Parts: sequence; structure tokens; C-alpha cells
Amino acid sequence: MKKLLKAEMWDKMQYLFRNYYDRMMHCVLYYDGPVDEDALRRALAFQIDSVPVLHARYRNNFIRPYWTVEKWSVDDAFSVTDTDDLEKSVMAFAEQRIPITSNVQIRVGLFRCGTKRALAVVVNHMCFDGGDLKYFVTQLCRNYTRLLGGDGNLEIKTGTRAYDAVYSGMSEEDAKHAKSLYHNISDVKSKHTFPLTGRRKDDVNRIVKRKLSAEKFAQARAAGKKFGFTVNDLMLAVYIRSLYDIGVFREGETLTVPCMVDLRRHMKEGGAETGLTNHTGFMTVAVNGVGRDMRETLDIVAKAMEANKRDRFLGLYALPLLHLAYTVFPHFVSEFAIKLGYDNPLIGMSNIGSIKPADYALGGTLPYDGFYTGAVKGKPYMQLALTTFEGEVTFTIAITGNEEDEKIVNNFFDVLESNVDKVIECAK
Repeated sequence: MKKLLKAEMWDKMQYLFRNYYDRMMHCVLYYDGPVDEDALRRALAFQIDSVPVLHARYRNNFIRPYWTVEKWSVDDAFSVTDTDDLEKSVMAFAEQRIPITSNVQIRVGLFRCGTKRALAVVVNHMCFDGGDLKYFVTQLCRNYTRLLGGDGNLEIKTGTRAYDAVYSGMSEEDAKHAKSLYHNISDVKSKHTFPLTGRRKDDVNRIVKRKLSAEKFAQARAAGKKFGFTVNDLMLAVYIRSLYDIGVFREGETLTVPCMVDLRRHMKEGGAETGLTNHTGFMTVAVNGVGRDMRETLDIVAKAMEANKRDRFLGLYALPLLHLAYTVFPHFVSEFAIKLGYDNPLIGMSNIGSIKPADYALGGTLPYDGFYTGAVKGKPYMQLALTTFEGEVTFTIAITGNEEDEKIVNNFFDVLESNVDKVIECAK
């Protein structure tokens, strides 16, 4: 008889999100140097084997969903490919969608092109979020390096996957208050959309990227710092101004942008004691227009962020509401009720953070580039994600779209970079 795993609250919510995106998360790392394929295979096999949900199949039982642990081999999850076009092959791999019926919920590809290597990871968001994807990949690199040095003591964290571990770092009083935050933060009145084409038969998964040079980003950060703005303030202001410039909203209209929040900020030891799971919420930032120029946009966004910065319970709103819905009703009723009350963000932003090369070293081989991005959104939904590597920013917008949509996104990136230039000009 197959072993069963409980479907946790966020597993079920991420499955509900199938209506809005492909449920996948992505990481790509680029190396110039040797990679021991056997050591990588062994490290990956250990980690997947140690995390049962990664070799399980989701069963959407209409009363109580669950996972069944499946038979698997490392070849179900790991592949090695020789290619003459590293970028094309890597991106084709990264843009795949793992079927919900799969016996493994992760795919890892190693690509070889001359002396260059690329490592691409795609994982079902139901298993864990971006915070734990970063942990999983850095731990894969550490375990690989240990094996390369003859050390067989491999490690991966295990523990509870329950949503309520999010309260573990709070005082009893704060936890009690947080568990009473029933406010539906997804109830956003503004319904502005990014100007993509309508859904078409030639729509496919696309991860569209754009680089912002380390030099330009450093200048923008210095300009923001001069005025007292954080990097998040800065990038959100640039994003919102750019949305305004392409006509997503007009002066005097309200635009609300949800931004992802890693809830491990509220947890004991930052979630180091839990298993791999989802602990991501979001905050909303609403502006009523953008002002006359980029300098005024910065002030408007910084003011809109003030309440979030003071909020001890940032990102925790509506979790009790979701828990109540999934506890009181059978699953099929819960999903229907949540869909009625939940407004999936039409436009969002996620600052995934930095990739530090030393954390991703495969033995003595360090990455020379890399990025993370979240799920591929179905139209009309979209999200800007950004990752920094050695001071260089990679912007990504992942959509199910066509070539015309890709041109629209690239034109938007042109506007985005132009507004970064305007931030720099503000400080001169």
C-alpha cells in the first residue's frame, strides 16, 4: 500500500492557483568549468529521496486531498544534455510544465556546451516556495561539494510542512493576534491589466528576460539612498512609473500592486527547523497616480510603503480565513468558496533577492550568472520578478503568450530601463 502524505493548506491553495498560472518555479545557473555528473546525480537523489513530497503524486480528492508517495528513480528527475545553443536549450527546459500526474515534482537539467555548463531547476510550487527553492538549490551545491571531497554526510532539512509554523517566532500575544487577521487582502478594487494580446492558440510558456548592468544598478541604488529610499522602494517606483508610461493606468486612477513577502521573517530561526513548504504571503501597495516626474513617483511610492514597513504582521493577513475555509468545508466546497472571495493579482512584483556565487559553487566551479523566477502566468495575469547577481539585475516576466506578447514585454523592459536612467538623473 502506498504511503500517504497530508495535503497542507498551501498545497491546496497552489493547486487552486492552476487557474491563473502553471504552478512551476524556476532557477537557472551558468558555469564555466567542469561539473561531476555522478556527484550531482547522487546529491540530487539524496535530496529528493529525503523530501517525500518531491516523489509523490497529488490526489485532488473532493473531500480531502492528499499525496501518494510514488516509486521513482533519479532518471525521472535528472537529465544531461549536450547542446550547441546553451541559452536556447536551457530556456526550453526551464519553460516546461511538470504534469500533475507525475511521480516526481521536480526536474533538474545539466547542459553541456564546450567548457560551459548550465544547471536548470523546475519544481512544482505546491511542494515549496521561492524561499525553499533557494535553500534546495544551495543545499544541492553544498552536498555536491561534500561528495566531491569524499564526505558522505549529506544534509537536507525536514520537519513540518504545516502553514501555522509561520507563527513559531512570535510571542504568544502576537501569535494570538495574527491568528485573528481575517481581512481578505486580495480584495483589490483596481482592475488594471498589462496590455498583452488576447488568449490565442499559439500561446506557449515564455520566460522573457532583460539585464540591467551592475554599473547602472549601482548608480540607481546610490540615487535612491541619497533620497532615503530602499532598493524595494526604488524598483517598485520604477515599475509603477513604467506601467503608467505604457498606459496601464492614468493620473488620478488607483493602481494596486501586490508584492511577495517571505513569511519566514516571522518564524523561529527563519524557518530552518521546518520541512520544505510554502511560506509566502503578499503585501499591497496602492498609488493614486505617479506625479509629474520620476522624483515625485519615488516620493509617492515611498509614502505608500510606510504602513507596510511599520506592520509587525506583514503578509499574515487572510491566512486564518483560508485555514477556516479549508477546515470547515469539504475540499470541493472550500475551493469554490475561496475562488468566489479570492481576487488573483492582475499585476504583481517579486524581488527574489541576490544570488551569491559562493553559495552556488559546485566544488571549485563558481557560477558566472544565474536567475530565479516564479510561475508562468496565464493572460491577463503578469508579474515582474527580479534577481541580482554580482550587482547585475535580471528582470523576468513569465507568461503564456505568443511572439507579439514577447515584443510587448521587451518594449516594456525598454521603458523600465529608461526610468532607471531617470532615477539616476534625479540625483545629479
